[in-house]
Amino acid sequence: MASCSSACAACWSGLLGGGQNAGHQEDKPTVCRLVYHGGLPMVTNDVTEGGMPGYSGLVKNETIGFGQITLQIETWPDYRIGASHWPSGRLLAKALAESAFPGLLPEIEGRTVLELGAGPGLPSMVCGKLGAASVVLTDLVELLPLMNRNLELNGLLNTCRVDVLDWDGAAASPHSVASRHRSGDAALDILLAADVVYIEEQEPLIEALVALMKPGHTQLVLAYKNRNPGDRRYLQERILPRLDGVRFAEFSTPEDGRTELYVGHLRHL
Repeated sequence: MASCSSACAACWSGLLGGGQNAGHQEDKPTVCRLVYHGGLPMVTNDVTEGGMPGYSGLVKNETIGFGQITLQIETWPDYRIGASHWPSGRLLAKALAESAFPGLLPEIEGRTVLELGAGPGLPSMVCGKLGAASVVLTDLVELLPLMNRNLELNGLLNTCRVDVLDWDGAAASPHSVASRHRSGDAALDILLAADVVYIEEQEPLIEALVALMKPGHTQLVLAYKNRNPGDRRYLQERILPRLDGVRFAEFSTPEDGRTELYVGHLRHL
C-alpha cells in the first residue's frame, strides 16, 4: 500500500504496523483501522492519530478565500454531516472576514471566541486570522481530529484550539461562565454558531447558550438558514426571546444563497 506524499506519522505507522505483520495473524495489533491521507488509505493501530476513528472515505482538500483571508480546508464528506462545511458557515466566515456589517458584527481583534458545532471550523479560523485573543472550536469528540488538522494546515495552533462540547453538558464544561469565573478567567466575549438551529436539539442548545453566555457581556453571533417551519418556530419562539438588543441582517452570495445573521446578548433573568 502506498504512503501519502507527506510521509506523515500515521502513514509510517500504517506501513510499519500493518505491513510487517501481514503474514502473521498472531502478531497483528488488537486495534487496527484505516486512515486516509492525501486520498490514500493506510492501516494504523493508533486509535487517535491520522483522522477520525473508523473513517475510511474521501478526503477533500480545498483553498477557500474570504476577503483578504485564504484558508486551506480539509473535510471528510463521507463521514458525517459535521465533517463538511455548509453555506451558513461559509457565509458567516465571509461576513466576518470582510467586515460586511459594521455595527452589527462585533470586532474580533483581542476578543475571546468560542464556536458551537464548529465542524471544519471556517468562522473560527477566520477569527484566528483576524487577531482574536483566543478561539476554541467545539464539537463532538469524533470531529476533534478534523478540526485540529485544519488548524495545523492554517498555522493557527497557537491561537486556536479544539475541545469537545456536548450541548447538554455545557454547564459542566471549562468554557461555561461559572467554570471560567472559578478559574479566574473572564466570560467569553463572542459565541459563534452557524447552522445549529434544529428543532430536535432545542433544549440542549438553549442550555448551552445559557451556560456559556454571560448576560450583557457575551455576544451571540448566529447564522441561520431557514429549512422548515419547525426550525423557524424554534428560532423565533425559543432562541430570540432569550436575547437582548438583537441586531439582524441578511447576507448572501451567488454560490451559497442567503443566510440570516442575528447578534445579541443573553437576557438577564
